[in-house]
Amino acid sequence: MNTQNHLRLVDDPLAPEAPPPDPLIGRVLDGRYLIEKVLGEGGMGIVYRAKHTALGKSLAVKVLRAEVSKDQEIVARFRQEAKSATEIGNEHIIDISDFGALPDGSTYFVMEFLDGIALTKAMENDRPVPAARTIRIAKQICTALGAAHQAGIVHRDLKPDNIYLVKRSSDADFVKVLDFGIAKVGGATSKLTRAGQVFGTPHYMSPEQCAGTEVDQRTDIYALGVILYEMACGRVPFDADNLMGILTKHLYENPIAPRELPPPTDVPVALESVILKALEKKKEQRYQSMAEVRADLERIEQGLTPQAVMDAVDRAASHTAAGGAREGTQRTGLAMGVGEPEHQTAKKSSSLLPLLLGGGLVLLLAVGGAAAFFLTRGTGDVPVVPPIVSITPVPIAPLPVPPVGGGAGIVAPLGGGPANPELPAAAVRVTITSDPAGAAVYRDDALLGNTPFVVDRPVGDTTFELSLRSPGFANQPVRVSSMTQAALNIPLERERRVGGGGHRPPPSGQAAGTPPAAHNGRPAGGTASEVINPWDQ
Repeated sequence: MNTQNHLRLVDDPLAPEAPPPDPLIGRVLDGRYLIEKVLGEGGMGIVYRAKHTALGKSLAVKVLRAEVSKDQEIVARFRQEAKSATEIGNEHIIDISDFGALPDGSTYFVMEFLDGIALTKAMENDRPVPAARTIRIAKQICTALGAAHQAGIVHRDLKPDNIYLVKRSSDADFVKVLDFGIAKVGGATSKLTRAGQVFGTPHYMSPEQCAGTEVDQRTDIYALGVILYEMACGRVPFDADNLMGILTKHLYENPIAPRELPPPTDVPVALESVILKALEKKKEQRYQSMAEVRADLERIEQGLTPQAVMDAVDRAASHTAAGGAREGTQRTGLAMGVGEPEHQTAKKSSSLLPLLLGGGLVLLLAVGGAAAFFLTRGTGDVPVVPPIVSITPVPIAPLPVPPVGGGAGIVAPLGGGPANPELPAAAVRVTITSDPAGAAVYRDDALLGNTPFVVDRPVGDTTFELSLRSPGFANQPVRVSSMTQAALNIPLERERRVGGGGHRPPPSGQAAGTPPAAHNGRPAGGTASEVINPWDQ
C-alpha cells in the first residue's frame, strides 16, 4: 500500500476513532511516581507501569476508577487488598509499598513490578506441566499462603492468574502470589467477609464457597488442588457450560482421577494422591494446613511415601471394616458432597479397596499391600486387570425388553438362541466394553470400575442397570438381564456442548507485572459471568 492510499484510509470518516489517550500516562503521582503505560485493565481498575522519579525503580500502580471509587464497599476491599498483602510480609507475596488518592477521588496503591509471566501463560507454554516443575512451583505457593494463613488471612481467589513466575537468581520459576482483593481477614465481621456471600472464580472455588458457607484456610487448599490438577492434567477438574453447572459439580461430583483421564495422563501416583486429598469435598478430609501439603510434596521429591497415600489406605481400611467397600474399584474414593450422610459416603469407591478385600487377608497385610500397589501401579510393571464384580440382582416383575436404542437407554441384545443347558445362567459373566475404552462404570452413584468390565449375569426375571460415563461423552445407561449376551460393546455418544471442555484458552494481551484483565481462568466457551466478585482487577 502506498503512502497516499494509506493517508486516505486514515482520514476516512467511517474509520473507527482511536481511543483517547489515558490522562494518567505521563503524569507524576504524589511527586514521585511517573506513570509510563497501561499494563492491564479490568472493570474496576487499571494497572500501570510506573517509575519512581528519585530512585529510577520500576513499579506497578493499581488505580481504582473514579466512578467506582464512589462505592465505599469496593474502596474498602481495595484498601483491604493493600493492607492484607503488606501485613503478610513474605517474599512469595507481592510487596505493596504505598497507598494514596488522586484529585478526582480515585484511590491507588503502589506495588513491585513483576517481570515475568502468570502461571496461566506458563501452563499454555508447557501443557501439561512436568511433575517436578509442578511440585517446585506448588511448594512456593504453599509457603506464600501458609504465611498468609498464619497472619489470619485467607486469599479466597487463588487461581493461576493470581500466581506469577519471575526470574530470581538462578530460579526462573520464583513464585509471587498477588490479588488479595477479596481476602478474608480472620476475626472480621463486616459484610465484606461474612459467610453467606459468594466470592471467587467458579473453576477454583471450594464446595463451601459454592454453598456460601464459612470459609477458612482449607478453601485455599482446595483451590491449590484445582491448580495442581490443571498443571498435571492440562485441564480443570470441573467444567460446564454455565455458572451453576460448575458450582454444582464442585458441590456434588467427584473429580476424575488424573490417571483415569483419556488419554491416560502421565501423573505419578504419589502426586495424584496429594491432588485428590486437596480436592476432598469435606474440609475435614483435606489437608488442614499448607504446611501439610508442602511436607507431602517434599516427601515425593525425596522418593518417600506421602501422607496422602497412607490416609487413603486408612480410609479404605475403615470402609472395609464397616462393610461398606465394593469390589472392582479402581480409583481413590471421594465424598460426594457437603455434609453427606455417613451411610452414603461409606458406599463411595476407592482404588485401594480391591486389595483390601483379597482372599481373607488380615487387615495389616491388606494395608501393606495396598500401599505398595498404590506406589508402584504407575511404573508400567503392573498390568491393569479388569474387575470382576458380583452384583446382587434386584427382582422385578417381568417386562418386555425394548429394542436397542430405546428411550430407557441401551438394552443388552438377546442371545441368538436358547441358553446352553449345560451352563447355568448364573455362571455366565458379561464382559462390557465401550468405545472409547476406559469409561467409568457406575451403579447408582457408586463407581465400580472401568471398561472393559466383567459382571455376573443375573438369572430369572431379575435385572440391574449400570451407567457408563466418560469425559466429553453423554452418560449411557446399560441394562443387564438374564438374556444379555456374554460380550457387550457400548458405543458412547459425544456430549453436545456449547463450550470447549475443560481446557483453558490462551490469554489475550497479557502484560508482565499484572494478571491479564480479560482472562479469569475460564475454559473456552465458559459462562460470561465467570468471576463472582465485583472487584475484578
